[in-house]
Amino acid sequence: MNVGAGLREATVPPGMVAICPLGQAGFLLKGAGGVVVAVDPYLSDRLAHDSEFGPPGRWARRFPPPLTPGELDADVIVVTHEHADHFDPLTLAPALAGRPLPVVAPPVLAADIAAVGGEHVPAHAGVPLDLGGVLIHPVPAAHAVEYTGPECYDVHVEDGAHRFLGYVIELDAGVSVYHAGDTVGHPLLDDALRGLRPQVALLPINGRDRVREEMGIIGNLTIREAAHLAGLCDARWLVPSHHDLFAVNAESAATFVDVLDRQFPDQEYLVPKVGRTVILGVQS
Repeated sequence: MNVGAGLREATVPPGMVAICPLGQAGFLLKGAGGVVVAVDPYLSDRLAHDSEFGPPGRWARRFPPPLTPGELDADVIVVTHEHADHFDPLTLAPALAGRPLPVVAPPVLAADIAAVGGEHVPAHAGVPLDLGGVLIHPVPAAHAVEYTGPECYDVHVEDGAHRFLGYVIELDAGVSVYHAGDTVGHPLLDDALRGLRPQVALLPINGRDRVREEMGIIGNLTIREAAHLAGLCDARWLVPSHHDLFAVNAESAATFVDVLDRQFPDQEYLVPKVGRTVILGVQS
């Protein structure tokens, strides 16, 4: 069965959420209300061949996408920021062909979203968006356009709008999922999340180090930092992201499990298979 169709047809009981990872930072989400939200879908292999992103093959996929862009079945698309593994025209243009959908994204992406046929919904940190019964809370993310040194890891506001965002997505009353996009820890992020208390946290765990930064790769949370952030926002479930698709920028799922089991034994976690829908209970 088509992955998107499978999630669309799945029955999600109240108090639960369906999650289907698409690889890298891409996810499909669905609550009992039936609205399907796609976040940061990257379903092409554009980065493997585009010289803008390094030598050919550096960013080749480790596994094929679980569905084609034309099979992406969602009611709302959410984009955290402009980097090509999060905003991918080769995914969005076919997905939007013939059926323009709302695309929630930072204002800097307005022209790019129009070019792929989407209906841009500008996202501003701290300003909730109600889209078909799904309430989306944009929150800051600490990231950068390119690596220029340790100071680049920050919350960047340009022309009054955040360039990099995460989102707490309220799928139903009492059922919310936090997708962090790309980020490291930051006090502004901590403050934004304390009042939202998502039950599920989809957090990038690939970390950062000198070797990758010398190649111009901007890093993310480490596993320990991700666990700390999940605990700070009182998330019941921690689900890793941004760790599986590219060999040059990966983190071991086994290491994730080991660190959580040994150092954060009270934190529930799940490492779902790409393309497999799981339904999680989020209420204690």
